Amino acid sequence: MSSAAIRNKTAIVGVGTSDFKHLYRTKDADRTPESIGTEVLREALDDAGLKVSDIDGLITSAIPFYPDFAYRAGLRDVRLLAPYPMSGRLCAVALAHACMAVETGMANTIALVYSTTMRSGGLRFGGDGGGGDLFDSVYGLTSPGAFYSLAYDKYVQEYGFVGRDELLGSVSLAIRHHASLNPKAIMQSPLTMEDYLEARFVARPFRLFDYCLVTDGAVCYIVTSAERAKDLRQPRVLVSGFSEQAVLREQFVPDDRWYPACQSMAKELLDDAGMTVKDISSLQVYDNFTVSVLWALEGFGFCPKGQALDWVQNGRIQLGGELPVNTSGGMLSEAYMQGWNHHAEAVRQLRGECGERQVKDCNAVLYACLSPLGGATLMVRG
Repeated sequence: MSSAAIRNKTAIVGVGTSDFKHLYRTKDADRTPESIGTEVLREALDDAGLKVSDIDGLITSAIPFYPDFAYRAGLRDVRLLAPYPMSGRLCAVALAHACMAVETGMANTIALVYSTTMRSGGLRFGGDGGGGDLFDSVYGLTSPGAFYSLAYDKYVQEYGFVGRDELLGSVSLAIRHHASLNPKAIMQSPLTMEDYLEARFVARPFRLFDYCLVTDGAVCYIVTSAERAKDLRQPRVLVSGFSEQAVLREQFVPDDRWYPACQSMAKELLDDAGMTVKDISSLQVYDNFTVSVLWALEGFGFCPKGQALDWVQNGRIQLGGELPVNTSGGMLSEAYMQGWNHHAEAVRQLRGECGERQVKDCNAVLYACLSPLGGATLMVRG
């Protein structure tokens, strides 16, 4: 089934997110993905005006014991159950599968829950056991940051940006500003360009503030038919389209930096909907690293190829600018929820309930993830 076949036929009707700041600042030996996942499910149900008995489909991600979660949440008999591993590249895919399941009658109302305690559990990316894609570990490349930093180094040399480190810093500063307006975000303190440039290198040329966080937290959203959504508590947020494009290479970051994959997804989402990038009110990018924002902007056609570093300057991607990006603070400053918090933010922006960080006249939000399994979601006001 193509995305166009079910455009605007399903809707997100409830969202719930952890208080990421609180979880980051507190320690709880009994904290589990199941426990905090249950909390956000209840919040999403209340948000939608639904009861747990209304849920007949469950999709989980990162939750290791989904039967325990279901039992704790009060879910007993569901028609659809799909547990996904902890992987951000599956975020948009999970939502797409939920929409297809609702449209084909496999379930009426599906709860999608991502929940993790990676920070309190001491999860580390890279180093011993960090692995690599095929031959990368032979050369000491055992972390995603190392893959991306090499690709970015090639990018700046190719397009003449060597030695202009402050340009990339503008991405960190814009997203941190958005986090400062989000009471649930972890990193709310001001970030200056001096702070950015003086921060330690982690994998040169990437500095500390080019990296996403490692956090605990959970996100839930509830999907049902667009028709049923009319009778629920919140304004409808319609899933207008979704697309995925696998780019399977020997190395994690392909030489083309996912440009053709993004172009393909943009065509499927925007052209088929009769829209252009000018119709997008806000862009939510899977910001595992600052550079992902640049490559998404270029790949989806918001700016010419090789010009994103210049394009993001002077507040262009900040609230009040031409294209506000990652308005909740993203994974760089709100929380590392592997893209799920971006979808929750998109829903809240389209409802117009984001307060100080609200995008004016927000009508369409695009989510984009660049990875070996790239994914994108287009959401619009109902």
